[in-house]
Amino acid sequence: MKAFVFVCCLLMCIVALAGARRHHARVTEASDKLAITLYYESLCPYCMEFVTTHLGPSMMVKDRLPFTDLELIPYGNAKLDDDGNVVCQHGEEECDLNAWHGCILQHHNITESVELIACMMRGKKNRLDTCAEHYRIDVSDVKNCRKSRSVNDILAEYGKETALVNHEGVPAVAVDYVYNVNEQNDLLNHFDSVFCARYETMYHIKLANCM
Repeated sequence: MKAFVFVCCLLMCIVALAGARRHHARVTEASDKLAITLYYESLCPYCMEFVTTHLGPSMMVKDRLPFTDLELIPYGNAKLDDDGNVVCQHGEEECDLNAWHGCILQHHNITESVELIACMMRGKKNRLDTCAEHYRIDVSDVKNCRKSRSVNDILAEYGKETALVNHEGVPAVAVDYVYNVNEQNDLLNHFDSVFCARYETMYHIKLANCM
């Protein structure tokens, strides 16, 4: 009798564990990821503050990244001059840094990209080597990208994507591929709380450590 009870309890534990695993797998599938798109530029003080104090901590410290389809668009308020060259709001140095960010995004997964870019945006100089060493990421492919390609070439696609959004300035955040100007204040000042609320509304799942 005791053996029978033990076997029943064991089977119940196995079923519960399998269910938990299925639930965990479900919430990390692509269909259960909330799309977040950030339009930004590397030397904008407001962009630097948002990435380093809101987006980065939310994605990496509170571990929202597995639940996010995150896209970073490093173009900001840049324009094309009459010759088709990219002109950035904060000058050539910003265009150069935007291009470095573009190479990172094109050659690394989103986790490494967020780590490197958030780290780099803590300063106004190129901190790629320092940040790569800190996170132990090989960035030789990033350096080859930047060395072999022009700013115009690297940023061309980001310029096209930015042109599709009628934003009023950067940083600008789109949720589920929709940019809503009326949501920007809350998104930029309370990003993690808004992310949690939108995720729960969309998927009926309450994420951990949500305020």
